[in-house]
Amino acid sequence: MTVLELRDVRKTYPGVDALAGLDVSVARGEIVALLGPNGAGKTTTFELLLGLIRPTSGDVRVFGEEPGGRVRTRIGAMLQAAGLPDQLQVRELVRLIGRGYPTAVQVDEVLARTSLTKRATRTVKSLSGGERQRLLLALALVGTPELLLLDEPTAAMDVASRRTFWEQARASVADGATILFATHDLTEAAAVADRVVVVAGGRVVADTTPDALTHHGDDDLEEVFLALTNESSTAADEGDDR
Repeated sequence: MTVLELRDVRKTYPGVDALAGLDVSVARGEIVALLGPNGAGKTTTFELLLGLIRPTSGDVRVFGEEPGGRVRTRIGAMLQAAGLPDQLQVRELVRLIGRGYPTAVQVDEVLARTSLTKRATRTVKSLSGGERQRLLLALALVGTPELLLLDEPTAAMDVASRRTFWEQARASVADGATILFATHDLTEAAAVADRVVVVAGGRVVADTTPDALTHHGDDDLEEVFLALTNESSTAADEGDDR
């Protein structure tokens, strides 16, 4: 079953083409990495899938429906620009968000899964960067989502915290969830994802397995990534000149 699909999606702002004909689909149970340089359109893609913005043209579907509305309760999201109320306690905030979903996980269970039990009575303001990221994951998981959209989810985490994070994320997939995550970390994408979708200039320039992307390890992942994104950027610039 296809969980999400974007077909020839374009999103234009004054003077900027954030997306220029994006085609992406993700099937149930997949872990897919969305990889690309700054300005490639990754965050815009997440905002479209959540129904926060609408495409200029093209078609966006989540569980076969337009984003937003009732579909939103089937999604858990971590966004880079997510604001958190600094004065609320961790447990209070997780409980509050859980009330917005038809089926929520017990708050203490979510805190335990995200290693936040000892921080339950701390205010959001007092958390470290890595702890805030784990809190964002707790907020994404509390509604037992079928789809997780994670934008740079392990930013500000150390190596041990990243490992724990992905163990928790994989447990959600084992329970039936699907994951699309954006990252700048090539090693993380190769280690975690079933598929890697490389985006540059608002378009998909590669969509394959990490192993196939590097020709079964014969090519350096960073060199492949730079070649793909540089070639795409050059082509887009030449197109603009015309």
